[in-house]
Amino acid sequence: MAMNIISKEKKEIRWLGLPTNSMQECTALEKEKQSKLDQIQTKTQQLQELILQHISFKSLIERNKDAENKGIKPSPSSAIHLPFIVVNTSDKALIDCSISNDKTEYMFNFNKRFQIHDDIDILKRMGLLFGLDKGECTEEDIDKVKSMVPKSLESYVEQMGRGVSNSISNILEEEDLDDVDEEETLEGEAETEDQEVEANEYSEDSSDVDV
Repeated sequence: MAMNIISKEKKEIRWLGLPTNSMQECTALEKEKQSKLDQIQTKTQQLQELILQHISFKSLIERNKDAENKGIKPSPSSAIHLPFIVVNTSDKALIDCSISNDKTEYMFNFNKRFQIHDDIDILKRMGLLFGLDKGECTEEDIDKVKSMVPKSLESYVEQMGRGVSNSISNILEEEDLDDVDEEETLEGEAETEDQEVEANEYSEDSSDVDV
């Protein structure tokens, strides 16, 4: 118990683990910190993808509304419903397509290379993200996109629209620079105060000298 290997509360004895030195604890904390940072970075990337999806759908809705206001309505056979995928291959490729009885599964066999694009990729190609995915938005586009998202996500939109990297490493570097600037400011203020104290002491001593 004195070595913090076990703890005892009334009749309950708990195993705390073998004692470790400070170096081992520091290494373990560094690993845990890096793991948390990686998780945050992954969540940030997922959030950015969700923002892009949200913007693309909002833009598509506005585009369709504008078309309807102009009297342009697609026929039921030409309308494509979300979600969808587009399969692209050579016009010389041979395609064997098999469909399940309930038409919920499709199997394709190609004798040449092919590409698969999801709905978000197609909406990006249609320019419905205003360059947000490339970090090439104008200020006008950024303001327009910000109006499509909640207030809490506007800062992410600004960073994405201006192509500003918001990776964890960059954020930590900015915080470190801020801390350094703050320390330098505090040191500068301390030196100024010391100089003022010395000047006051000098003035008090000189006042006693007869001229």
